[in-house]
Amino acid sequence: MRLKTKPQKRTLENTIPLINIVFLMLIFFLFAGSIDRDDAKNVSPAETQQQSNRELIAGALIIAADGTMAQNEQPVLMENLTPHEGTEEPLMIVADKELSGQALARTLAALKKQGFANITLITVKAAQ
Repeated sequence: MRLKTKPQKRTLENTIPLINIVFLMLIFFLFAGSIDRDDAKNVSPAETQQQSNRELIAGALIIAADGTMAQNEQPVLMENLTPHEGTEEPLMIVADKELSGQALARTLAALKKQGFANITLITVKAAQ
């Protein structure tokens, strides 16, 4: 004899808490992803000029990685550098990328002490 068994009712899982958590996470990541720090909001960044590298380097003061200086392919000592009177043309400097930042800072400070008010450091845009 076959007895009929009652089919068991399947209990529905409550998905409301899961949906609430997903939406709370969505809101959190929307806020976390959209809030950016702006440390430079009161600073105007430096502007670059697009000129030929050869044009800029011609006649510039070259500072090698060991700190030695040359201008127009001739070695130069710091004491022999003097600013040109009556011209507002900047002193163009090309520093080797291996030159330490501290050495460059010391050189720039010494040039400022020598009387150079307008100094331009020439850089090359990195290849992408």
